[in-house]
Amino acid sequence: MPEQNPLPRLRKRLRLRPGARRMLTYPILAALVLVAVPLLPKILPASTPAIAAPAVTSSSPTAIAAPAPAPTASATSTESNDADRALTALQGISVAPAERIDYDEGIYGPKWADIAHSGCDTRNAILQRDLVDVAFKPGTHDCVVVRGTLHDAYTGQTVTFTRVSGGYQPVQIDHVVPRATAAAHGALHLTPEQRLQFANDPLNLQTTTANQKKGNRGPAEYMPTAAYACTYAIRYVEVSDKYSLSMDAADHAVLEKVLAGCAARGGS
Repeated sequence: MPEQNPLPRLRKRLRLRPGARRMLTYPILAALVLVAVPLLPKILPASTPAIAAPAVTSSSPTAIAAPAPAPTASATSTESNDADRALTALQGISVAPAERIDYDEGIYGPKWADIAHSGCDTRNAILQRDLVDVAFKPGTHDCVVVRGTLHDAYTGQTVTFTRVSGGYQPVQIDHVVPRATAAAHGALHLTPEQRLQFANDPLNLQTTTANQKKGNRGPAEYMPTAAYACTYAIRYVEVSDKYSLSMDAADHAVLEKVLAGCAARGGS
């Protein structure tokens, strides 16, 4: 008689009650844990870099703060410093009466020469500097100014400039130190090149409607509005010093008084 298969009987014997299975499972799990824990350092890397948590952001966009601007001197402080320097320069300017001369404006060379070699004459270059809302004559490569608005530093008024085809223009270019005054205070002793530079130097030029009113008067006889008096005095001294011009006593005294007031204002 063939031998019976023993496997069914073995399975039957191995069937355990539920409680018995749980009692058997716990020791097995514990044994597995005891075996696995020593192996973890070999399985995982020695050190795992920490991952930073993402920054918390609001749903609305956040404005990026602009860098703080560098501290700057106030206009009054800057003007005061410039006035101090002008006062020092004024002390080095010779005080002398005007020379008796037969003045000829031709000593200053071609009128409104292009000394900057920009392709545009000095007069139009100064108009471009001093006017706003400028319009140019077509075909002049943005040189000839035909229209613009002037906030006149001498008078404090605002005027509209429209170029006329001939005659006296509605606004003029003033020489802060008048050419005739300069000629009587040393300009005749400059070289022709220096006189040409003087007559076209932007430091000595200002667009205004008061050119005729001022004429050849110096600071003792003409000063612009109080708002521009400090700047005007500073420029007058700077030009005189730059071209080694002398000054009469009356102009020197007025400039000294104005500049002293400007310097003191910055310290208040």
